[in-house]
Amino acid sequence: MIPFGPQDGDEGMAANAERSTNRMRALCVGFDCMSAVRLGHVLAMQGVEGAYEDGLATVLGQVVSSEIDLVVVSDGVSLEDVAPLATQMRRVAPAVKIVVAGDSPRDGMLLRAVRAGVLDWIDFGAADEDMSTRIAAALELGREERRRDERVARLKGICRKLGETRGEFVRQMDSLGADLAQAAEEVKGRVDEAASVGEFRGLISQELDVEDLLRTSLQYMLTKTGATNAAVFLPGSKPSQFGLGAYVHYDCPRASAQALLQRLSDDVCPRLAETDDIVRFADTAEFVQSLGVEASVLEDSELIAWPARDGDECMGVFFLFRNRSEPFRDELAGIIDALRPVFAAQMAKLVRVHHRSNFQWPKTQAESADDVSNDASNDDADSDDDGESWRRAA
Repeated sequence: MIPFGPQDGDEGMAANAERSTNRMRALCVGFDCMSAVRLGHVLAMQGVEGAYEDGLATVLGQVVSSEIDLVVVSDGVSLEDVAPLATQMRRVAPAVKIVVAGDSPRDGMLLRAVRAGVLDWIDFGAADEDMSTRIAAALELGREERRRDERVARLKGICRKLGETRGEFVRQMDSLGADLAQAAEEVKGRVDEAASVGEFRGLISQELDVEDLLRTSLQYMLTKTGATNAAVFLPGSKPSQFGLGAYVHYDCPRASAQALLQRLSDDVCPRLAETDDIVRFADTAEFVQSLGVEASVLEDSELIAWPARDGDECMGVFFLFRNRSEPFRDELAGIIDALRPVFAAQMAKLVRVHHRSNFQWPKTQAESADDVSNDASNDDADSDDDGESWRRAA
């Protein structure tokens, strides 16, 4: 069986080639013996093979399952019965046409036949050549429609393949575009970080005073974070000792935050100083409860904290906090991570400068002799001063 509906691509062309090697077939319905002989002769003039049925019941099945090119219905068959058959054939085999053959149509029968879906009316009163010509025209119309359907099917197949190829190409381009955009964003982020690091280093490299360094560092940090409460704690002479070096208040005055700052200095700074992590609390309720401080200080706040380390030594611990309605940007973590080693390096430089500043010019022999007794009496007092007084002062 070769279907008459649209074929896809190469299969449709193969079906068309196979059909072209076979004789055309017509299914003749409802003819008596005399009419069948006349119709068979006319069909043979076009090289068409005829098959005969008494009624319409099996026509659709044969059209679907066999190679039928034309259906010829006797004028003795009711047009009311032909109409539903024509409708079904247009749906399942649109290239197979229906013609009526019989006496000359009268009383509007031709118009009724056309409305029922009939293509033409073959008049048995005409010459055989005229009848043959009308049948040939019906067959050619079917062949043309079949070729058109096959061309459409081929084009649909090509379009489908092109659509699949285009879809794959678009997906690859979208993926490449997304990768390029991500790479560009990463490069831009690195460039911005490098620019920030260079700018920050240039600002604080000339600061050789602790207070000036803290002030400049916090001012620059606030340009990146926006207005926020900020506190910096500096290490003392003992590893667990930290003191408040600087504080910036935005919506939390220092007086009301005194208890919080004290607990941060005593409990949190020593623990953060041993790590290298940037800590973020989007919900500070649990953090406040662990400290045991008054909740109103950090109520509905977001807090960020991190140590600034130079090698193995912590040079300061930073805290930023403000209301969670003004959250810190996620990109801030990268900026903090890039800037904190610059601050730590400059603070370490201050330590070295401070230690060198404790040395004095050599004394004369007389001055040294006069200081022997004073040095002996002050040995116990000086033994606790190891050059770390700047830390306590800070």
